Amino acid sequence: MQYGKRLIVFFLISVCYTQVMAQSPAYADITGLWKGTMYNDTTKLNYRYEIAISENKGKLSGYSHTYFIINNKEYHGVKKIKIRREGNEVVVQDVELIANNYPIKPPKGVHMINVLRLDIKDNKMTLSGKFETNRTKEYAPATGFITIERKNNFSQSALIPHLQELDLAKDLSFIKNAKEEETVAVANTASATEKKENEITAEPVKAETATSAPAKAEPAPVVAPPVKKEEPVVKAAPPVATKAAPIKKEPAPVVKKTQPVIAKQQPAEVVKTQPAKPAPVEEKKIPAPQTVKNEPAKEKQPDIVKPKPVIVANAATDINNRKVETIESVYYKSDSLELTLYDNGEVDGDTVSVIMNGEVIMPRVGLSTNAVRKKISTVNTGDSIQIIMYAENLGKLPPNTGLLIVNDGNDRYEIRFSGDYKKNAAIVFRKKEE
Repeated sequence: MQYGKRLIVFFLISVCYTQVMAQSPAYADITGLWKGTMYNDTTKLNYRYEIAISENKGKLSGYSHTYFIINNKEYHGVKKIKIRREGNEVVVQDVELIANNYPIKPPKGVHMINVLRLDIKDNKMTLSGKFETNRTKEYAPATGFITIERKNNFSQSALIPHLQELDLAKDLSFIKNAKEEETVAVANTASATEKKENEITAEPVKAETATSAPAKAEPAPVVAPPVKKEEPVVKAAPPVATKAAPIKKEPAPVVKKTQPVIAKQQPAEVVKTQPAKPAPVEEKKIPAPQTVKNEPAKEKQPDIVKPKPVIVANAATDINNRKVETIESVYYKSDSLELTLYDNGEVDGDTVSVIMNGEVIMPRVGLSTNAVRKKISTVNTGDSIQIIMYAENLGKLPPNTGLLIVNDGNDRYEIRFSGDYKKNAAIVFRKKEE
């Protein structure tokens, strides 16, 4: 009995110890994508900063991504980094610059060292601490502070697309693990569907044999009696036809539903727009500003007319056949928003069209390091605004990727988006309640 009690106590202690070890920053797994900001003491500005930490045979390594905007142009740099860890302290040091679009040649011999502290709170892992560059003959040390958080979603990353273009992402351990989990999940779902299909196909076979047996039994009495009894046979035929009729009705509605989908929608919209044209609507809204607003509205009243600017501009022509995926929701407070578009890193010829609540407001914008701006009004736009980024092409390096910067007064939002010929990225803006 005493031996059994000791085993139970030992088991409980080991379970508690493993839980404590898992929650302790000193023993937590830090591999993955980390995103945040880097504050520069000299410029007094925050810059986006990302690092990817990988592990191979117990050794940590990875890559970093920094970018900044000067004179409305975006510049970025991707560096290889080495990582040293001592408990909950993580030291990140530059090794070499492997990709950049700097306007001038970067200085030689300048490296950045980050001394970061790992903290875990409410299932969130953060690395924060000071950074400093080494002193050279020409440059004094630059200092600042870094705060980054580990992320599970790689779609909003600026670093991972660069590594994919450089054929380096495949070497990251956390991406390998994610792909292995996806393949296992796909295999499990495939096997599950096969089992369901086998079950479904097995059941109808039994049903057919069951129905075929009485079918053979029914004609037997019809053939056996004399010819005089053909009349009741003819009378019995209608009920057989009535039983088969409901079975034939099932495919018929399917054809009717699929064909009139387009036909019913178009006339319905035309019917709705035609009654809106009568003059009584204008008579009720006598004030000049309202009638002025209603007159152009008549030209765009039919929903069928809305695609016309799309056809004229030759933009977003296939939008109805693409899936729309909302990637982010933003709360705004101003009466107007400023949209700024850049390419997401390497300029490879990406072109997008921007659609606001079903209307093309920026047709066929070529993305580059130069800013493309557009101001939109948020007055009388309803409870929400939907901005769709429509990929006109995939550039030289698919998919179509870009950076959307939204200025809402003093607030600033940076959103990375991507799309292809099957889906579009969408951002939803909602009015912030005061």
